[in-house]
Amino acid sequence: MRKIYMAGMSHKVAEISVREKFYIPMDVKTEALQHSPFDELLILATCNRTEVYVASDKELASEELVRYVCGLAHQNFDDFARFFYTKEGEDVVHHVMNVCAGLDSVAVGEDHILHQIDRAYETALKLGATGNSLNKLFQGAIHTTKRIKTETNLCKLSCNIPFLAMKQILKTFGDLENRSVYIVGLGEMGSLMLKYVQENTTKIFASSKTFANAQKYADVLTPVPFEDRYGVIGDCDVLVLCSACQEPIVTKKDFAEAIGTVKVAELAEVTAAKIAKPVESAEVTASQVNRLVIDIGSPRNAEPTIAELPGVQYVCVDDLEKVVSENRRLRTIELEAAQKILQEGIEEFLQWFRMDDVAKEIHVLAEKMVQTADAECEKLLRSLPEVSEVDRSRIQMMYVRFAKKMVNDYLYKVKDCNPLEDVRTYLKCLRGRGE
Repeated sequence: MRKIYMAGMSHKVAEISVREKFYIPMDVKTEALQHSPFDELLILATCNRTEVYVASDKELASEELVRYVCGLAHQNFDDFARFFYTKEGEDVVHHVMNVCAGLDSVAVGEDHILHQIDRAYETALKLGATGNSLNKLFQGAIHTTKRIKTETNLCKLSCNIPFLAMKQILKTFGDLENRSVYIVGLGEMGSLMLKYVQENTTKIFASSKTFANAQKYADVLTPVPFEDRYGVIGDCDVLVLCSACQEPIVTKKDFAEAIGTVKVAELAEVTAAKIAKPVESAEVTASQVNRLVIDIGSPRNAEPTIAELPGVQYVCVDDLEKVVSENRRLRTIELEAAQKILQEGIEEFLQWFRMDDVAKEIHVLAEKMVQTADAECEKLLRSLPEVSEVDRSRIQMMYVRFAKKMVNDYLYKVKDCNPLEDVRTYLKCLRGRGE
């Protein structure tokens, strides 16, 4: 019987300094999906989680999956195993449904995770890495999430990461009048961030590793070549980083030079003083801040030590979780409605999954019945050598039709019209092992 397994880590069990080590580039994911060691495989990698879903006909140990993820990320199993959670069977179904619906996100009910799961599923499907089990599971999760979004108001009260980033900007500065914002990275997160920023200021700069991508937004912002980013950083109040990278694209040294508040020669001295009397970035008051850096990349786009520079507030994805509590009370009622729909989706999949196993067994029995009828027909025909070929074909066809009618009436109809446990008992009786 095919079983479903998963292993992963998220913002709930690991800080971003750990999660960013498990950034899995697209080429690595593609290679893994094309040469999967499992019957079915799907890889989900976002800024807040890295998870691997597997369906397998053989039993899998949880350690095997964790080692597999560590191998993809080129990390040592012994160093990071404690940050992983693993699930199997029905627990996987509950987990993926909650994740897809945004109920396991930093911002409960946020929309972005649905698009990320949709992309991960389409990629795995296109590369032939999934089969019936994962296809049905993720199709069901996506369908259930869309029901939640249309049948409840949860998404209207939810807040995605860019929305939280915008709230942090307004919390720090009050408003963006006479202030400028520089966005680095114009993928899904960056373009969504741009929508929120546009509502608050027209002084917007943006860079993308491909300059043409930034130029597409030239009607609402000033596009900047990626290599010229430090020249703009010095003139902007807010820097939002949401680029895909494996190494920091903003270093403490270059950032300090760009904002001009600390001379390079004095940087080591300032850093030592900050270490001696540390100040958490979250504790910096608005009057003390003249530069706000919001890093929503994973891996992080900036060296987090830039928070040690005077007048600089550095906020990463994990810090934004503190903003979420403001909306939680408002979402309680909608969350209850969403949970009800979610449970319906879970039960629908589990019923299919359990019955799918029975359906496979019934198919085997049906084939066996037809083969038996064919064999008995052959015996009869051997004893009737005088029968013509035309009549032989008719007799053989009659045997097969009779067998298929018995299959339909006593196997498939029994399955469709009775509870699962009754069907299981019936099949045990057919196998001669009824209790």
